[in-house]
Amino acid sequence: MIKQLEKQIRDMQKELAEVQKGQAALRFQPCRGDSEIREKDGKLEELDSRAKTLNETIRDLTRKRQLLISESTTRGSYNTPSSDKSS
Repeated sequence: MIKQLEKQIRDMQKELAEVQKGQAALRFQPCRGDSEIREKDGKLEELDSRAKTLNETIRDLTRKRQLLISESTTRGSYNTPSSDKSS
């Protein structure tokens, strides 16, 4: 399960990097006229929305992965204390 989450996170990080490259390339494109500006703004809004969604999903998957790791570590490290305590 943890490996699957890690793969999903990596895949989404790659997709996010591609979206960010697209945003950067689009920002540097010159516009001639209002219609091109509106078209560019629309594309940028779509890319911004996609990047926001990817960031939120990556954050959620990372939390879930950390929780699973924490739970597996906690389960493995809880041993019953021995009854021969010294004072």
